[in-house]
Amino acid sequence: MTKPAAQHRSERLRFHDTAVASGLLDDAQLAAAEKEIGLVIDARTADPEAWDRAVSERLVSQGLLTPFQAREMLAGRRRFRLGQYTVLDEIGKGGMGQVFRAEHAMMGREVAVKVLPRAKSTPESEAAFRREMRMLGRLDHENLVRAYDAGYDAMVSYLVTELVPGMDLKQHVQTHGPLGEAAAASVIAQAARGLAHAHDQGLVHRDVKPGNLLVMQDGRVKVLDLGLAGSQLEEESSRIGRIVGTMDYIAPEQIRMPDDVGPSADIYALGCTAYYAVTGRVPFPGGSRKEKMHRHLTETPDSVRLLAPHLSDAFCKVIEDMMVKSSAGRIGSAAEVVERLRPWLPEGQGAFSKGVPALDSTAARSRDAIRPPPLPTAAGSGAAERSSTLSGVSDFTIQPAVEAGAWGMKILKEIGLPRLVGITTQALFLAVPVGLAFGWAMDVVRSIDPERFASLLRGTTPARLGWTAFLILFALQTMLGTTSRRSR
Repeated sequence: MTKPAAQHRSERLRFHDTAVASGLLDDAQLAAAEKEIGLVIDARTADPEAWDRAVSERLVSQGLLTPFQAREMLAGRRRFRLGQYTVLDEIGKGGMGQVFRAEHAMMGREVAVKVLPRAKSTPESEAAFRREMRMLGRLDHENLVRAYDAGYDAMVSYLVTELVPGMDLKQHVQTHGPLGEAAAASVIAQAARGLAHAHDQGLVHRDVKPGNLLVMQDGRVKVLDLGLAGSQLEEESSRIGRIVGTMDYIAPEQIRMPDDVGPSADIYALGCTAYYAVTGRVPFPGGSRKEKMHRHLTETPDSVRLLAPHLSDAFCKVIEDMMVKSSAGRIGSAAEVVERLRPWLPEGQGAFSKGVPALDSTAARSRDAIRPPPLPTAAGSGAAERSSTLSGVSDFTIQPAVEAGAWGMKILKEIGLPRLVGITTQALFLAVPVGLAFGWAMDVVRSIDPERFASLLRGTTPARLGWTAFLILFALQTMLGTTSRRSR
């Protein structure tokens, strides 16, 4: 049953009103989009949902809305601002909240905004959040994701950080496989440098893991979610009682004394992260969270050499020394981790190097530098590259062309130009009917048994057969002409 036009208009206005209430659009922009849609859709009889989708798609195509904003408006949501930031897209979503890509209203800079949900907010957690944000404000290091701002709006607390393009270490290993020594050393050393800076400022991460190490395309590494342990937005992170952390990487002392966690706990978690980076598995796979905690307290994981026999004993020893159960027996500081990894680091990645500690050109050329693997090439491309000359054309390409030219001149000299023209004309007169006849035969076979035709004559066309017939006839007549000429 068709709804009255007035009811259609009332339902359409819900999207219109939502879009205007968002503050992202004005009436004039919406009216212009609706006018354009009205040229192709009858506004009086159109389905309201179809009309709204068409208008929203038009606004997206004009760049007035992002696809995320349009989807949210269609769902009836109208709030896209937190303080001075306009939400553009959703980056991630976990059990503890959401992460958005947003833009500063005045500066136009794109950032990441982490929203702590209302359901998880208590007076205590809000106070802790504010303390952590003040501590994060003191940090400024190239290997830490920088915190730009924090605030409270629409009854939610939010943290604004730099937007880092790249892939976290967990995704990188899952996608491209375990790392080699040089690549793993670069990633872990850069993370350790960032942690050392935080430790010097009195801040312990408490949730170091592969998912919190962002690897950029140029090999730079940034530590994520510093200061958010216990309120962070990663779904796999958890709190059991007062114990905070991710069970695959948690230090024994975090389990025994959760209220007295120091920098050494980050060293243990970073060692577990290195273990995962080079083996592709966590130290204690399987089991429940409580079982994992028990194993961190009492068991020794399988040796790195057992899972990655290509690694050197010295490199494996560094990882094992980071994962010692007792904090007293563990590598003492993040700066010492960098020093222990120095033999595998490219020049310029020392413990206290200045500037951006990205992989240098030497590391970028190494077989295990932190970069996504190159796209696969066509079969045989390696041989073609090996035969390439300075001009970019392979010798294999040049030589047959020279030989073909010499052969053509020899034939022309022996047969003569008039005779060669005659042979070509005769070959064409014979080849064209052959191609036409084959095309007719193809149509007949196709009408009888299409599947059999496709399997028997795959890739064959009348033009191709005609061209083949021409070449064969031309070659035969040329050979006969050359032979008869020589016999005379």
